[in-house]
Amino acid sequence: MTEETHGSSSGGVPELPTFFDLLPIDKHAEIFGLTLHQLLPIVMSMMIIALLGIFSMIATSNLKKIPGGVQAILELLVEALDGFVKSILGKMSDKFLPFVGTLFLYILIMNLIGQIPLLHSPTTNYNTTLALTLLVFVATHYYGLKHNGPVKYVKHMMGEPRWMSPMLFPLHIISEFLTRPLSLSMRLYGNLMGGHTVLSIFIGLSPLLLGLIPIPIHFPFVLLDLLLASLQAFIFAFLASFYIAGSIGEKHL
Repeated sequence: MTEETHGSSSGGVPELPTFFDLLPIDKHAEIFGLTLHQLLPIVMSMMIIALLGIFSMIATSNLKKIPGGVQAILELLVEALDGFVKSILGKMSDKFLPFVGTLFLYILIMNLIGQIPLLHSPTTNYNTTLALTLLVFVATHYYGLKHNGPVKYVKHMMGEPRWMSPMLFPLHIISEFLTRPLSLSMRLYGNLMGGHTVLSIFIGLSPLLLGLIPIPIHFPFVLLDLLLASLQAFIFAFLASFYIAGSIGEKHL
């Protein structure tokens, strides 16, 4: 989206420095046609995918009948996600739990990782949230067509009562293909970008005790950002489940 100034509040949107700023490379260099600013969310996303994959393999490598420690925590998390997806998708929840659960955990980690010094939240970049939204968009319409067939799916788009179809059909098309994807991607991007920008500003305004030790006046905003990051991951997963449930029809609820 926009060019931003890393580690500075002068010009553009203020952001905290990342490990990219410590590398001995030209900050204006391009790699594969991408600037470092455009490359950072991609690198962070790949790091999170690798981290989650390695953690999953280690955590599930020695499962026990009586869980303890990490296994017990993960089972509680899976049960909570299962209950959440089941409350929206009913008997179809088993089929969509891996998709919605993975989406929630992936977004949650991406939202939270920006709280670690020198790391960056990929969800503060609109390209990332748009890519996540396109995944939900494709899944919604693919499963809608698969479960209902083309004819019934088009009838669903025409709405009820049928005599209002000439007005409802274009409204439904605009909602499904424009409004929902736009609102889903912009909501996540806007909230995360806004939260991190406020945090960056207050960190920059922190006074120094004895001219050396920074006073953490930004701490309340750290807590607010943690709440915001968790809430936005939940909202994204909820809306993804809601859209899929609507596309496959009420008979599956």
